[in-house]
Amino acid sequence: MTMLKRQGLFLLGSLVLTAPVVAQTPVAIPPKAYGPVWTGFYVGAAFGGGALVNKVNTSAGGAALGIDGLGGSGVLGSIYGGVDYQILPKALVGALVEATWSGFQSSASAQVPGAGATVNTSTGLGWSVLGRAGILASPSTLLYFVGGYTGQNINTSGTAVAGGAVASFSRNDTVHGWTVGPGFETMLTGGWSAKLEYRYSQFGTTTAPGTNINVTPSTHAARVGLSYKFGGLAAPTYDEPAAAYRPDKTNWTGVYGGVAGGGGVAVTNVTTAFGGASTSITGGGQGLLGSVFVGADYQFAPQGLVGILGDFTWAGLQSTASLSAGGGNATIASNPNRAWSVMGRVGYLPIPSTLLYAAGGYAGQNVTSTATASVGGANAFAQQDNTFHGWTVGPGIETVVTGGWTTRLEYRYSQFQQQQILSGVGLQPSTHTIRAGLAYKFGIGAPSPSVASE
Repeated sequence: MTMLKRQGLFLLGSLVLTAPVVAQTPVAIPPKAYGPVWTGFYVGAAFGGGALVNKVNTSAGGAALGIDGLGGSGVLGSIYGGVDYQILPKALVGALVEATWSGFQSSASAQVPGAGATVNTSTGLGWSVLGRAGILASPSTLLYFVGGYTGQNINTSGTAVAGGAVASFSRNDTVHGWTVGPGFETMLTGGWSAKLEYRYSQFGTTTAPGTNINVTPSTHAARVGLSYKFGGLAAPTYDEPAAAYRPDKTNWTGVYGGVAGGGGVAVTNVTTAFGGASTSITGGGQGLLGSVFVGADYQFAPQGLVGILGDFTWAGLQSTASLSAGGGNATIASNPNRAWSVMGRVGYLPIPSTLLYAAGGYAGQNVTSTATASVGGANAFAQQDNTFHGWTVGPGIETVVTGGWTTRLEYRYSQFQQQQILSGVGLQPSTHTIRAGLAYKFGIGAPSPSVASE
């Protein structure tokens, strides 16, 4: 027996030593378990709207006129192409070029018995060379800033009639400057992505030949874009699964509150009529804003949401005009300073943690109008507050940061009623604003409708 045991052990040991070594095959993780890689080339198209604000200064003899500023609204369309490189799992840098056509128009006119004049300004073709840098709130959602060089073609035309004589002019100027703004981009499917971007552009001062009329234009523009990314550049891969930092099972149902900050422009049509004289001018004021908001959402489907929200906004979108002549001076200012709105919103969730939405509803606006004058040692001052009612509408993107916290970027266009603020003086304001917000939602983190139904 002892000999048999020894022979058995020897035989078993021989089999172990002579058996081939089988390598362990690693388990492949499917690519969809990771976030999309943003590295690569892309092209796209966008559309949107915005406003033009012109600062005008001129002097002749002992008289000086300053307007801050002349404004106008319009729409735009653009095409662009660029490249991004994802330098880290949650960060990228890139560059892009863009061509834009915009139709922002401002006007001013004056009529008196036997004479009249009209001046119009409009934008046309624009172009930009930009850089951008961003962080990934989730593997599919990018928060970024963009900035760089921009150029713009501006057409100015005018007509004057006096005593039967007619004079007119038309000129095209190319202005150069810089542009900067925030953006929000999210992956949809395949190489497709959608973005919302707001851009402020400041251009240099131009002087009309043979005159001392100086014009300094700026624009505020929002664009919604659709892009297709081709990849390339030996895109890096990362070994951190997307599920590690993406809230895949998120229920947006619940109430929320938050704060926002941003900027914008107020475009106000001002008309006057006294006796046989009348004027019409489109004023533009730009500045910053801050707001608080509350709301409630209901996620009725895995990718569908409806909700209601209200906000209150403090703004400094003031426009001014001043005249100095003959030892006297006068100033008039229009300041849309407080606004409020009650809106509904409807949204689409391309991924569970990111919401694309449109909001719209009622808006109210308080405008403070101030006038001062000083002539021959006598001073005059007048101030009046008026409340305007109207509507507001705009797109937005919101994404989950962590837990119940979300961040959003929203563009809003608001149009208000025309109102007589004084005898013979009428105002009709409108605003273009952008606001970045931070909110806390009670409900995020609960199972989504798709999970609850499983």
